[in-house]
Amino acid sequence: MDHQVHEEIRLIQRNALQQLKENWKWYFLLGAGLAVIGALGIMYAFTATLISVVYLGALLVVAGFFEAMQAFRLSKWGEAFLRALLSILYIAAGFFMIFQPAINALTLTLVLAAFFVISGIMKIIFSATRHVPHKGWLLLSGIVSIFLGVLIWTQWPYSGLWVLGTLVGIELLFTGSFWIMLALKARKLSV
Repeated sequence: MDHQVHEEIRLIQRNALQQLKENWKWYFLLGAGLAVIGALGIMYAFTATLISVVYLGALLVVAGFFEAMQAFRLSKWGEAFLRALLSILYIAAGFFMIFQPAINALTLTLVLAAFFVISGIMKIIFSATRHVPHKGWLLLSGIVSIFLGVLIWTQWPYSGLWVLGTLVGIELLFTGSFWIMLALKARKLSV
């Protein structure tokens, strides 16, 4: 039985590697596209910030409509009423973000700065009180998080105009680089 399970796992892995090798060009194009969009996001951080906020607002609007649909499906009046209120809140917040992206970018940046500071403090406390491998990296991560949070906070409100777009751009650039490296490695696979 154990041998049969291992054989099935090998077959699945071999099929996955074969598909990866056959489609390496598509992964490469995905990576290149994401890397280019990420670089543009870094170069045009203000525009990328506004686009990110509008995108988040659109997601909230969609979530609000799904909440509304769920509210109409519920038979208990109290639960339906709460779901309906939640859907209105999502939709209103989403439209506010879509139509006032600059204001929301400022607010989200301030929240992000607070998050970085709090998460950095928690990482430092965790690294000081727990026995974890690579404790130094966790401590360094906490220090960097606090530094970034304070940097964003001291530059606020100006940082609200570029931070979100820059962070999204960096994320897309690194994700794109990952897909490019994976595609180039997949191209050379011998399956």
